[in-house]
Amino acid sequence: MNLLLCAIVILGAGTLVIKKFKAQTVLLLGGLIMMLGAYFLGYTTEFVDAKKGTGMMFFDAFEWINNTTAKDAAGLGLMIMTCTGFAKYMDHIGASSRLVTTAIKPLQAMKAPYLVLSLTFLVNMFMSLVIPSASGLAMLMMVTIFPILVRLGVSPVGAAAAVATGHLLDIGPASATSLLVSKTVGLGVEEYFVGYQLKVYIICGIVTAVAHYIWQQYMDKKSGHVPSEVVHTEAQEEVAVGPLVYLVLPFLPLVFMLGFSKYGIAGIKMNVNLAMFLSLFIAMVFEFIRFRDFRKVAASIQTFFKGMGDQFTNTVTLIVAGETFAFGLTSLGIVNEFVAFIKTFSIQADIVGVIVSGIILVLSIVMGSGVASMFAFSPLVPNFAKELGGNAITMLLGMQNAASVGRLLSPISAVMIAVAGVANISSFDLVKRTAVPVLITFITSTICILIFH
Repeated sequence: MNLLLCAIVILGAGTLVIKKFKAQTVLLLGGLIMMLGAYFLGYTTEFVDAKKGTGMMFFDAFEWINNTTAKDAAGLGLMIMTCTGFAKYMDHIGASSRLVTTAIKPLQAMKAPYLVLSLTFLVNMFMSLVIPSASGLAMLMMVTIFPILVRLGVSPVGAAAAVATGHLLDIGPASATSLLVSKTVGLGVEEYFVGYQLKVYIICGIVTAVAHYIWQQYMDKKSGHVPSEVVHTEAQEEVAVGPLVYLVLPFLPLVFMLGFSKYGIAGIKMNVNLAMFLSLFIAMVFEFIRFRDFRKVAASIQTFFKGMGDQFTNTVTLIVAGETFAFGLTSLGIVNEFVAFIKTFSIQADIVGVIVSGIILVLSIVMGSGVASMFAFSPLVPNFAKELGGNAITMLLGMQNAASVGRLLSPISAVMIAVAGVANISSFDLVKRTAVPVLITFITSTICILIFH
């Protein structure tokens, strides 16, 4: 009976998300249904500790959500909010656009279009370390490098594919899913970044750049593409670029996180929130030196706090909803039954990790978001990884990378729709151009994780 209820809820939730119902509402409702179903079916007798209970099971279900919201808002949620606030501030002062325009300058003089395309992709990947928004980075690239690629002879859809996939994998201290994984397994985000993500990221980047070079060139020839002149876009004129020295500002959080850790000066303690606030302070000092207007600089901090608020609305609420959904599954005993099923067939933990990553990939394509699927299922991983004798970190890394590439195979994801809109092409046509490089990324990532970890 529990499996039937679980299947109905998952299918219902998936259908509603595909139909553009708000994911937070769908996951919360699904989680509550499974929690209450678990109680009435006898799979659980309490949702919160008896001493902290309200005295009524129905109220206790909402008390669990209340406690989870308080915990997430003060912990993981705050980290994600400060990262987003800092990213928004970098956009506001022109530091992000300065980084992009400076990084692509050497590429403008080159005359080999598909080599420039591949190098652009690698530059884009590098900048994604410090610009955590896939859509935000893509828009910067669309108004800077996209016209250059088209002028060099690359088709608009080929150039758009390289831009859209630049934020290939979520990585680094500013990534919401990286923060989620590090929090889930109790590992410092800088250790997760250096010890687990970086090698896989570099190899995937190189392999995917080669795949783009071959695939986009092949597809352009196959389609009979004829190069055309595109001078600029309207959006290109609207980008505010900060002074040259501002290109160092987006890297400050990364410098603080790695500099004051076991990889640098170990005697000083550093965390994500502290790194973001220190970096914000330094950026505001730069702004004061630039404008000599304290009133203007003081007002600019609202951009940081607005970014935090927006992220609470979008992501922190999704974290709570995802955890509620996961707790519903756990309450129904699904995790234990899944583990027992796997043990019956004596499947190795590594193979299970690959299977779960494949499931997350499909869910991300269907939902158009890797974040939703990660936050819904990552809380379940430590338990069944332990039961199977596997490594929860490597399982989560595989899931995270699958979630990242999944959105680049989805015509309804925000970054694909945004890039397709600026390029004046269909998001479905864009997916055809991203599909091969992105699937190669998934395969490469999976192999690297199996070899390295």
